[in-house]
Amino acid sequence: MASLGDPPTYSTPRTLGLALVSLLAALAHFVLGALDYGAVSRYLGLGTMLLAGLLLVFGSLTLIRYAEARDAMGDPYARAPMYATPHETLTVVVGVGLNVAGVLVAAAWAVHGDWPAWHLLAALVNVWAAVLAWRSRPSPDVG
Repeated sequence: MASLGDPPTYSTPRTLGLALVSLLAALAHFVLGALDYGAVSRYLGLGTMLLAGLLLVFGSLTLIRYAEARDAMGDPYARAPMYATPHETLTVVVGVGLNVAGVLVAAAWAVHGDWPAWHLLAALVNVWAAVLAWRSRPSPDVG
């Protein structure tokens, strides 16, 4: 758990990176899901675009949390505690889960789709985002 004086988890550059990489992964899956739509299955294409929508929402909310945390760091009269919030752990779980799902979907497209190299590149972006999500988890309670 962060101690008083440490920057909040959401205010770190890693959180900003997670938000931006998740948005990049969402855009990649949207484009590839739309362009390679009929190659395998319409349902896989729709599922890919749905996953991209969820990644877009996750990236946007994480970016908003980053901006709020940076703003709150300069607030002399903080209205809410900035440490040990319950959604910090949930952000890690959702971030890792969505991006691992993105890797699996991109791997399925890479095997059966028309543009395997692009799908593998999208999978690498998802791996990068999953690693950032895992590394942004709050530190365990030591005391």
